[in-house]
Amino acid sequence: MTPEEITLQGMIVVAAGISTVVNMMLLLWNLFSGPSRKNGARLDSFGAAMDEVVLRVAAIEQTQRALPDKDDIHELDIAMTKLGGELATMTEKLAGVTQIMSRLEATVSRHEDHLLKLKS
Repeated sequence: MTPEEITLQGMIVVAAGISTVVNMMLLLWNLFSGPSRKNGARLDSFGAAMDEVVLRVAAIEQTQRALPDKDDIHELDIAMTKLGGELATMTEKLAGVTQIMSRLEATVSRHEDHLLKLKS
């Protein structure tokens, strides 16, 4: 084609054809990329939720590390058993002290009675 053969109408037809092809390509691009954008947004929201879960799991693990383990519980059990034995021994000793105090009270009471009889 020579420049003389190119008319304004021919250029308009070519421009319309190019515009139509570009619009069709954009339409296809939007059709195929739309779902992937939606999926990308969903994946971003899942990523944020996953970050929150990771933080919560880390907090739970930290709390779990601070809890006593089986060895600590076993030591506590042994200490409580020893304490129970010591309390039983102390109870027996206090029973003996109670008996001594009753005898002392009886003796003091007899002395008081004797002294009161002498006074009167």
